[in-house]
Amino acid sequence: MKNEIKYKEYMTILCEIYDRPLSNMMKDLYWKVLEPFTDEQCEAAFKEIIYSNRFFPKPADFREVLCGKAANKATEAWLEVLNSVARIGNYQSVKFDDPVIHSVIQVMGGWPQLCMMENSEQKWKQKEFERLYEVISAREGKHPKYLPGTHEMENFRTGHEVEPAIVEIGFVNKTKLLQ
Repeated sequence: MKNEIKYKEYMTILCEIYDRPLSNMMKDLYWKVLEPFTDEQCEAAFKEIIYSNRFFPKPADFREVLCGKAANKATEAWLEVLNSVARIGNYQSVKFDDPVIHSVIQVMGGWPQLCMMENSEQKWKQKEFERLYEVISAREGKHPKYLPGTHEMENFRTGHEVEPAIVEIGFVNKTKLLQ
């Protein structure tokens, strides 16, 4: 969490709801626990805890809510990737609405290589994808704009300067071809 004002507001609300004062050391501890996560993730965690916890949350409660959500998001991302592998294949270049997916697939060897996985590898690729997704999504950084497919990579290798056709995945119109 980066927004210290929002953090203080939510902590004040928690303290009032549960009639519990917090020392400065404890406030610092909670801040450190929330620091690696985005403001949006932390706000969602605060809201979930406010609406569902009967007792004042421990730092581990925040981690459980936040990491559990990250694991769910990683699985959802994998399902979107797996569906795209089946529908689109390795030849087309692709652009997911979640740029973290680009970084994860790039680390795993690229779009064409992922598309050519055997059915027997799928379980292990999913575990690798989800683990990498959780790690990469917790960091701030730049992600590739899209993932080149076999056609684009082959054109680049042979010196053909052709504008790549990129299939967008997960955007408003779900999947569309850009020219």
